[in-house]
Amino acid sequence: MLHKIPISLVALFLSIITLTAAEEKLQAPYFHITNSESSLDSLPLKSSKAKVSISGNIAEVELRQTYANTGGIPIEAIYIFPGSTGSAMHGMEMKIGERNIVAKIKERQQAKAAYEKAKSENKTASLLEQQRPNVFQMNVANILPGDEIEVLLRYSEHITATEGLYEFVMPTVVGPRYGNKTNHSEWTENPHLAASKNPATSFEFSMDLQTGLPLKQIFCTTHNSPVQYLSKQRAQLNIHSDKDATAMNRDIIVQYQLADEQIASGLLLHKGEEENFFLVDIEPPARVTPDHIPARDYLFVLDVSGSMSGFPLNTAQGLLKNLTKQLRPNDSFNVLLFAGSSQVLSSQPLQANQKNISDAIHFMNSSHNRGSGGTEMVSALRRAMEMPGSEQKSRSIVLITDGFINFEADAFELIRNNRGKSNVFCFGIGSSVNRHLVEGIATAGSGEAFVVTTPSQALETAYKFREYISSPILTNVKLESRGFQTSELQPKSLPDVFANRPITVSGKWQGEPKGQLVLSGITGGGEKYEKIIDVNTESNKGTHNPALRTLWAREKIRGLADYSKLSNDKETIQEITNLGLTYSILTDYTSFVAIDEVARDINSSPILVKQATLQPQGTSLVSGGSVPEPSVSILFIVSIFTLLLMRSRRCPV
Repeated sequence: MLHKIPISLVALFLSIITLTAAEEKLQAPYFHITNSESSLDSLPLKSSKAKVSISGNIAEVELRQTYANTGGIPIEAIYIFPGSTGSAMHGMEMKIGERNIVAKIKERQQAKAAYEKAKSENKTASLLEQQRPNVFQMNVANILPGDEIEVLLRYSEHITATEGLYEFVMPTVVGPRYGNKTNHSEWTENPHLAASKNPATSFEFSMDLQTGLPLKQIFCTTHNSPVQYLSKQRAQLNIHSDKDATAMNRDIIVQYQLADEQIASGLLLHKGEEENFFLVDIEPPARVTPDHIPARDYLFVLDVSGSMSGFPLNTAQGLLKNLTKQLRPNDSFNVLLFAGSSQVLSSQPLQANQKNISDAIHFMNSSHNRGSGGTEMVSALRRAMEMPGSEQKSRSIVLITDGFINFEADAFELIRNNRGKSNVFCFGIGSSVNRHLVEGIATAGSGEAFVVTTPSQALETAYKFREYISSPILTNVKLESRGFQTSELQPKSLPDVFANRPITVSGKWQGEPKGQLVLSGITGGGEKYEKIIDVNTESNKGTHNPALRTLWAREKIRGLADYSKLSNDKETIQEITNLGLTYSILTDYTSFVAIDEVARDINSSPILVKQATLQPQGTSLVSGGSVPEPSVSILFIVSIFTLLLMRSRRCPV
């Protein structure tokens, strides 16, 4: 089915709940309003509306969050919500009655100080901060009884196709993040409703899709959403929480295909007042499957921590079984399980025969090796990097996790520092995985990212993975400009191409839009490859695409921040800060703040209300007590093992 595409935001919504002591042990974290005068009716988030407009390969998203106070005392609302890892958050407005305030981008500490000052002066204010590239926090101060305050967020995203399929993802749930003693922050305890509770917040999602080529089909794989086709190149769909009370406990995934499974490739240009930007999508050559595939060594690293219990762990185990069953007799493999600590199947790589694969499946299914403890992923990855491999075999580390950790940068840095020892592939398992971690690990390790949201996808994904790693589409990839003055390309260097998706590069250009962009490399069959994009021809389509400015800046920031540890790098932090301020983009070091300069008549101090969200579908938010039997991750791994065996019997080398 469709693979992933840049991504998009979504607001989460829900209600305040009072849990019994028994529930407290099983469902955590949670919160309640401590002031005795408040009631459930004073829930701040009244509604959340996401409007998505996709034109060609660019998605523009507007997210409206309406906060209301139906109680009797002033409140301050805090709301944690997710976003797409590839999105560029570039605008915020706040509306109070007829007054509309456009937010300003400021350095993070300055924005926070301005917000706190406004709050102390009885002014209504809102503050938007980035906690992770895909996790955001909204604070709204001084919401008086009877108030309705609307906050509008805007972001842009670039969408590409994989195997001819486009995918737009809007995350809706922030899963709990494991943070050890040195990696913990308050937002990791985002409150969740118990699984049996329904949200009080209403939610609407609408998408308007317009493609440059005829549209074959569009469908939502996660929600029951009828599609309305308006023309050969345009379609719409809608999702409402009044028709599905649990609509927001899982990501919204919309997939579509163009006629004849075409891929929209080409060059987009934007001519600005001071700077010019371009974005090019170049379709790679067709996949070539060599007659002889060299022997390979695989190290499967499986997350069996508490957050993986149930659907994620069972699916991961099924995937791993399918993957291992695709192994050939001359391949080797090993399995490492991790939670608070880690265990390995063998001290040395094992031959991929029936006995060893059966032993691996038994090892994964052992009750004492699954579904409990913390998520010490970095320690597990470090151990994986240090484990011996098979000589003269290409090694691939396959990480399978939901990604619910609080120290992504440490994992990225470890993988980057060990780049060249092995390719690193990451499988995200679950209905609302941490895509920032999954995609970041794959990028840092020059591999690919895969997301499995349902058990039924495990087998198909295992086949897809085997095909990818067996035969890279293009290696030694380079992009050259001839007669077209380009600079500051993102990314700076292009990795090997495993997936059949366009190769995307953005950058700045000067002078006249003329000349050529040339992509070159070596195909899977060992032949030289060259693809030429004529800038003169493409410029005739126009040079007004303002979203390219923010998308380029977001990729520049991603290269600086997302995959490196910045705790002691003051120059890089300053560069990211300057980019955020210059291009009006939310970053770790820049925030949006909107302040209504009209002071309000407030007789009592506002109480703090943390907005609860739905529990992610298929997960168990465990704080203590017994852990439910696992279900999804193991299924995933089992699926992989199964496929590898089947393949070895059909295609001996």
